[in-house]
Amino acid sequence: MTNPARKLSRRRFLQNSATLAAGAAVATQIPPLAVAAEPARPTDFASNWKTCPDRVWLGQDCWSNPLQDWRIAGGKIECTHAAADRNVHLLVRALGEKNDTFTLTVRLGRPDGSPIGRGKGSAGFRFGIRGQLPDYRNALLFGRGLEAGLTAEGGLFIGVVTEAKAGAVKLDATEVTLRLTGAPASAGCALTLSVADAAGRELGSLSKTVPADRCAGGLALVNNFTAAGAGGGAAKAGKAAKAATKAGGDTSPAGLGVFAFADWRVAGARVTAHADRAFGPLLFSQYTLHAGVLKLSVQLPPIGARDTQTVRLQTKAGAAAEWKTIGEAPIHAEARIAAWRIPGWDATKDVPYRLAYALAFTDGRKEEHYWTGTVRADPVNQPVISVADISCNIHTAFPNAPYVAKVASLKPDLLAFTGDQFYESSGGYGIIRAPSDLAMIDYLRKWYLHGWTWRELTRDRPSVSLPDDHDVYQGNIWGEGGRAQGATQESGGFTMPADWVNVVYHTQTAHHPDAHDPTRGERDILQYYGPLTYGRVSFAILADRQYKSGPEGKVPPSGTARGDHVADPKFDPKTADVAGLVLLGEKQEAFLRDWVRDWRGAEMKAVISQTIFTSFPTTHGGERMVLRADYDSNGWPQTPRNRVVRELRRAHAFHIAGDQHIPGILHYGIDAHRDGSVAFAGPAVNTGYPRWFEPDTAPWTQPKQAGVTGEFTDSFGHPMTVLAVKNGAVQPRQGDVLQFLEDKSSGIGLVRFDKTRRKIRIECWPLLADVAQASTQMPGWPLEIDVRQNDGRKAAGHLPELNITGAKQPLIEVTAEATGELVYALRVAEPRFRPHVFAAGKYGVRISDPDTGKSAALSGLEPTTAASPAIAVKL
Repeated sequence: MTNPARKLSRRRFLQNSATLAAGAAVATQIPPLAVAAEPARPTDFASNWKTCPDRVWLGQDCWSNPLQDWRIAGGKIECTHAAADRNVHLLVRALGEKNDTFTLTVRLGRPDGSPIGRGKGSAGFRFGIRGQLPDYRNALLFGRGLEAGLTAEGGLFIGVVTEAKAGAVKLDATEVTLRLTGAPASAGCALTLSVADAAGRELGSLSKTVPADRCAGGLALVNNFTAAGAGGGAAKAGKAAKAATKAGGDTSPAGLGVFAFADWRVAGARVTAHADRAFGPLLFSQYTLHAGVLKLSVQLPPIGARDTQTVRLQTKAGAAAEWKTIGEAPIHAEARIAAWRIPGWDATKDVPYRLAYALAFTDGRKEEHYWTGTVRADPVNQPVISVADISCNIHTAFPNAPYVAKVASLKPDLLAFTGDQFYESSGGYGIIRAPSDLAMIDYLRKWYLHGWTWRELTRDRPSVSLPDDHDVYQGNIWGEGGRAQGATQESGGFTMPADWVNVVYHTQTAHHPDAHDPTRGERDILQYYGPLTYGRVSFAILADRQYKSGPEGKVPPSGTARGDHVADPKFDPKTADVAGLVLLGEKQEAFLRDWVRDWRGAEMKAVISQTIFTSFPTTHGGERMVLRADYDSNGWPQTPRNRVVRELRRAHAFHIAGDQHIPGILHYGIDAHRDGSVAFAGPAVNTGYPRWFEPDTAPWTQPKQAGVTGEFTDSFGHPMTVLAVKNGAVQPRQGDVLQFLEDKSSGIGLVRFDKTRRKIRIECWPLLADVAQASTQMPGWPLEIDVRQNDGRKAAGHLPELNITGAKQPLIEVTAEATGELVYALRVAEPRFRPHVFAAGKYGVRISDPDTGKSAALSGLEPTTAASPAIAVKL
């Protein structure tokens, strides 16, 4: 059945909402539902849709699967897509373990007001919903439960929709009331499902007794039950719908239709209340603090035209003080965020904040909602700054509550979400690419999974979020500055429309520090690369996918069905190093050169990007392909890659990244092993697509030793030293989802910057490890390096020692006078330092205090191995 409402754009929906509401008011003239003669309990629930303005979001009490297939219209909720297992979960109520009475009721009709029996489909209740994991949020995606409902052919069922007998109920009415009751019985829980007309006359009923424990769990409404029965959760529904599309049919024996639901009520002694589970309208917040500027954003659901369109940011000076509004921000019409930029922020103290939103109702009522957090003081005096490296979450274990608790116990100062905050499969139901407005809501549903997972941490500590390929609905991405994708993904460009990509960038990066160059890219694509200094560690945030060249048509043919995969063992990587290819792009490389020299407020430096600058894995995917080369790797293109790595080592910058699905510590090489920086490819949160580093199966790695650590050559000819790596199991344990993920090398990554000792400690735990015990880390971790190892070239000599006064931690910049090239910049912890150099010649040395601006310069210095008197330098 084709449903025209599916093609209704958000803009047209908002424009036509008044007309829809008027029509719906005529079609739903049903007397109030008769309530059982038992006293109301505090745990009872009644939906409030009748006073909600028209919108996609169903309210803070509900979670809809999928978000874009539901809306409030005229005081009821409607499913807008005739597809399998569209459902709405009730977040704030559940059925408890104790076998006691309960009643579920809902008024059921068609969105267009036509008779229920005129069409196809099924509708009703799912109850006793439980997920693979104990967290109630897991059941929203993976939950299974009992089902009871009504088919358009007049069949009732408790259990499986295939048990419904057509014609049991005459359905010529436009609305009916569906009621399910449960009561203790000797054999378990006695269930009765009944349907009544608008006058309250019963049209039919069905009874069944089930084990009492089957009823305990979550509650949901369902539009179109599947043949599998018992619910399957969002993930299962997505697979079923995909399979049905391929088969050219549907997955519901009752066919597919759309229904409207109103006046959902839940009552009885078995009902448990969970007000704390409400989600919205302020969903989660994110912030950064850099150079005295606070950037903060808050995410909202898809609100409607008659909803409040602004959010207030409030602070207070002390515990007894009143909240004071310091800014009111509009809600972005498509990204559904409100964002603030507050210059002159006092970064010396913790500042509590509150976000306030007035939820409006059609009866004129307004309900204030708040989201609170703390902007922490910049930890400039803290000797160690820690960064959590978080990426690649396919949400197999949503909401990953034990994982988040472990990260929280490590007390990271900064959260670095380095890409793939979700995958196309996250949450089930596939993806929508068009129309753009529906695709934006589809994206938001997946993005909300990320926010719901991490919001208790992002509310009170800074975070950055770097969109990677799956965040923009691509398996791989070569962004080419923002242009539209060509004939294939490998030819480069973005698959999705520019306005959609900008929604992704708005939601994930609006809270980042100001972009180094805000000039938008091709097709008006936003920029987000730039600096972040926090806790006296200077970070360069890179967009290493946004500008990269696509390989197809620019390099020799791959010889495979994919333009990015090379399988030929005789492949010569030099043939792929074609002039004119781009990695970061000219402007981003210029930013990196500026950042290398900018040490204001910083003692150490690090780069945060989506992926590492070498080609690490050898074996890919469940079919275990041994790839000779993978152009998705940032080991290619080689020439711009080498320029980038040279800039990193000039600043002695450590590299934090994700993407690999295999944790590793890599020491980059340019001309020789270990002559570049050290990088950490953090583990995936929930590993999906598997990869392995197996040098014994890849002879081009040219191992100088046995095993998986040591000196190798990567696919594109770069020297690569593997300091630590953890391959996942080829056959991970089945059954327990967390054990399965741990076997695939899912885990927790953390980097500690010790400013006092100028050391960097890299830590990495398996998913199920006790993070309080260092001994439980993955083999090879923890590993500590000296900051000097981030420029691993061997010194050829030393310049005269410098004895510096006027700066406790001076910045040393060494320049080759023959070329004018910066050799390196290093902020040292002591006022005495003997600069090292890597070749004979004359050098200039600039000594400065970046925090005060005082400086001095020396020239004509030459390396010597002989003892020489120290040079006194006064700033």
